[in-house]
Amino acid sequence: MTDVVRWFRELAAEQDEDPGLVHDTLIIGGGAAGAGVLRDLASRGDASALLVDRGPFGGETSSKTGKAVHPGIRYLRMAFHRGLLAFRLREDPKIRQTFAQNLRGAWLDLQLVWYGTRERKLLIETGGGTVEEIPNIVFVLPDSPEKKWAVFFGISLYDLFTTLWAWCGLSPRFSRVRLFRDREALRRELPHLDSDDVLGGILYWDGRANNDKILVLKAIRDACLRGSETFPVRALSHVEAVRYEWVEDGGGHFLVTLARRFEADDLPETVTVKAHTLTNAAGPWIDEARNRTPRPDGRTSVVYSRGSHLEATNERIHRRLSADPRLQVGLVPLNAERQHYLRPFHQHGLWYIQCTTTDRAHTDPDLVVPEEDEIEELLHSYNALVGEEWRIGREDVFNVFCGIRPLAADDGGRIAVQDISRMFRVNERPCGGGTVYDMVNVKLTEFRWAGREVAGRIAREVRRKTGRRLGPSTTRRLPFLPVRDEELFAVHRADAPRRDPEFLREKVRHHVRHQMASAYADYLLNTGGIRDAVVFDATGRCDVDTDVLDLVLDEMAALLGWDDSRRRAEWDAFAEVYCRNMTFTELGDRVRKHAPAPVPPPARSTPHVRPHSA
Repeated sequence: MTDVVRWFRELAAEQDEDPGLVHDTLIIGGGAAGAGVLRDLASRGDASALLVDRGPFGGETSSKTGKAVHPGIRYLRMAFHRGLLAFRLREDPKIRQTFAQNLRGAWLDLQLVWYGTRERKLLIETGGGTVEEIPNIVFVLPDSPEKKWAVFFGISLYDLFTTLWAWCGLSPRFSRVRLFRDREALRRELPHLDSDDVLGGILYWDGRANNDKILVLKAIRDACLRGSETFPVRALSHVEAVRYEWVEDGGGHFLVTLARRFEADDLPETVTVKAHTLTNAAGPWIDEARNRTPRPDGRTSVVYSRGSHLEATNERIHRRLSADPRLQVGLVPLNAERQHYLRPFHQHGLWYIQCTTTDRAHTDPDLVVPEEDEIEELLHSYNALVGEEWRIGREDVFNVFCGIRPLAADDGGRIAVQDISRMFRVNERPCGGGTVYDMVNVKLTEFRWAGREVAGRIAREVRRKTGRRLGPSTTRRLPFLPVRDEELFAVHRADAPRRDPEFLREKVRHHVRHQMASAYADYLLNTGGIRDAVVFDATGRCDVDTDVLDLVLDEMAALLGWDDSRRRAEWDAFAEVYCRNMTFTELGDRVRKHAPAPVPPPARSTPHVRPHSA
């Protein structure tokens, strides 16, 4: 779909042939935040925008999440907690802030939950099946930070927000709350539950993306398809914004130097483009991106919170989840410290459990490695709730990954990472006569909302500078445009065939042609292709079929024109990340010891980032 090579060539030609072309904005970062801005501007019909990312789209934070699309019951609790702290009705040694700071934090989180409820509803309606509803049960434990009645009240309020937004949209609500007063009531609902510590629970419904990266790709693809020759909307992966500055020529604009990070000997290494505004959606690297100017401000605007995730299954879990829909429910123990989400997923024809934890402070966004105690914490959290036949160990884990979330660093006072408001921020930074819009902490749930907010500010700035009025945003009811065979190869397809070589080849072709797949590790780990290789051995334990890994590698090599050296480099890049993340599990060694057989070089060579067709 997005023709990176052709569009880079067009940019190179435009800097010579059409020096007067000025984009309404240049977006740095192809994750959820940047995708939201690009799609909102495209929906207006008369805006030009250019998005660049130094790697694959959605290849970092946006593809390393718990896949939740939710307002967040935890954020509602944080709002009430901060409100009680403001009025000194409660104490918390981790938070030392003024009355105004606590009240502001409470208001931000309350806004997040209220409008996040709307965003969840809209994504379920317009996402083309990528966002779906899922039941969850919150478990109240002896050390839970809130009592059972308070939890039930909070989730009932959470449910009320859903009801109100459903009435506003004249559509049926999907949320239903059910109280389980004690552990016996829970055991009648969940026969696999086996915990004497559970005091009770509350069932509620929320949303999740069946694949977080695919949601980002669909937004970018949708935006590009809505562009026109007069108002081009383009997105280039493997292209990095290495420098920018404000120049006063012709009324003033940003001059941005873009460097290609893909191989194409007939193209220049860099091109220069112009833009009225800059949108900094670089996620954890937001400060680095903003300071690539002759006059950097040197500010630190974010701190980092990491979340770790593991995916595990075995033949028993796969079969029982397939057979009993009652068990297809997320488990949410209300812990005293970090929140855990223990959700069943069905992807690529495989049922598995994803265990997620959040809110560990982190320092280096370029080095994110799962720690052994995090894996043990997640395994213990899940196993403490379920019976022996349902418990998982390190031998059942087939994938582990970490994600980094940038949080606002300007809340004031002293506050732990887990207590900083999760409401996204848009910081306007003056640069010469122009404006840089920094987008901080934009999650999957609110990426459309944040994109509309930033696009609205861009529209006002463009009007102020040029007198041109952009059209209104239309993303609120705008379905994502589909592409051919999208449902056939959807990761959540209920009847997806397993271990069918021809189907796997066709799926790889679809992702290369329509889902912007251009790197082996990105396809397996971020798009989820690794789940196609998960099999069960003779004892029912989880294993990885290296023949499937080789098949995917060979197909991508043939489609993208990789010679044997590039093919080996792609395997090594995957194996390095996968084995590093799987250090404390058993399957990492299986991949580490495998070496794909060499193949003859292809008859003809093509650039490593091949054009994609719609």
